[in-house]
Amino acid sequence: MARGRPRRPPPGDPVDEPIPADSTEHFSPLLWMSHTEHRVCMASRESEDILDARSRYYGMQYYSLMDPYLRNLGLHHLVDIMESETKAINASLIAGLVERWRPETHTFHLPFGEMTVTLQDVSALWGLPIQGVPVGGISDPTEVEERTINARLAELLGAQSSIRDNGGKSRYALKRTKLRTLFQGGLHWGSTQLEIERYTRGFVMDLFGSVMFADSNGDSIPMCYLELLRDLEGSKKYNWGGAVLAHLYYNLCQSCKPKSKNMYGPVLLLQHWSWSRLPVGVPETNVSPDWGQPDGANCPAFGKKWYGHHEYTNQPHGKPIGIRLVRGQIQSLGDTQVIWTPYEDLYTQELLPQTVVDDQQMWFYRGPLVCFWIVEHHYPDRVLRQFGDPPLIPAEPDVPRSVIRSLHG
Repeated sequence: MARGRPRRPPPGDPVDEPIPADSTEHFSPLLWMSHTEHRVCMASRESEDILDARSRYYGMQYYSLMDPYLRNLGLHHLVDIMESETKAINASLIAGLVERWRPETHTFHLPFGEMTVTLQDVSALWGLPIQGVPVGGISDPTEVEERTINARLAELLGAQSSIRDNGGKSRYALKRTKLRTLFQGGLHWGSTQLEIERYTRGFVMDLFGSVMFADSNGDSIPMCYLELLRDLEGSKKYNWGGAVLAHLYYNLCQSCKPKSKNMYGPVLLLQHWSWSRLPVGVPETNVSPDWGQPDGANCPAFGKKWYGHHEYTNQPHGKPIGIRLVRGQIQSLGDTQVIWTPYEDLYTQELLPQTVVDDQQMWFYRGPLVCFWIVEHHYPDRVLRQFGDPPLIPAEPDVPRSVIRSLHG
């Protein structure tokens, strides 16, 4: 029996008064950056200045021998998308969205109101779990002895200390190119369980560093994630979706600062979200995934819709879409052009992966998202139209705004 989408829980003690769809000024009491300051911040970029926004090269070979471990981790749907995704980033689209981002509310302020990437999007698009143990721990253990670090590398990856990125920002990081070289022999049907486990850890670390948690360290992958992969068959389930969303929020907040030149993090997730909801820079695609097939455990997530080769030819004469065109298209958007609930029919008919359908209870979680040193707040009540509900004046923050702002530090 189809369950449909859940109804939102009563939000604290808000004023149940509809919000004009074409206004954002009523949110100004919640903002620590004035509208004037935000305009000045955005104007600090040259008209053709494009953020360096791209997905890092994801290069380790996938083998079906890893499937039991990937499924147990809750990463198999994302791997399925990545194996067929070209991962080409439309830098103009990302730059145009960054210019609309407000770090105080974690939303894009658009001509008709607010929108943002929510836990629902992370779950539906990439099939990542959005509940479970927070992704955290010791991020940079400066007091850990060298021999302890090296012993951990030998145990979990079968690697020597030379795989570490000693020239990077942190001594507790792996060099991605060296990681790929270590496992360039791949797997075969005669591989031992230990070899499969070590290769899987290396594969997932590459996925973390290039797609899910890419950062400004370039070719480095923080080793803190490796400890979370120690027990690949264990019962501990991590909230990878919440961690990815925290990473996206954090990098959007960094990228919208004056003179910022780079956009890191799960940029591909932001691009998939935009393509699914906004008619701006959407590539041509004839893909029709078999949602619901062959069963609830193995059918693809919504992001599979965007796999294949992408051509960005929205500008006349086949020229790549430019930042000025993106700005103009975003500025001219009306609320009737937005696909507010792109996944609703699939949820109602239970055609998305079963784990995605089961995680609907977490859509309206209102609170902090954690990814080691990153803490960012999730405010689904600010974008209720994305869940099929009428917009309401959102509730006041659960903690003082000064505390929320300090967490961006």
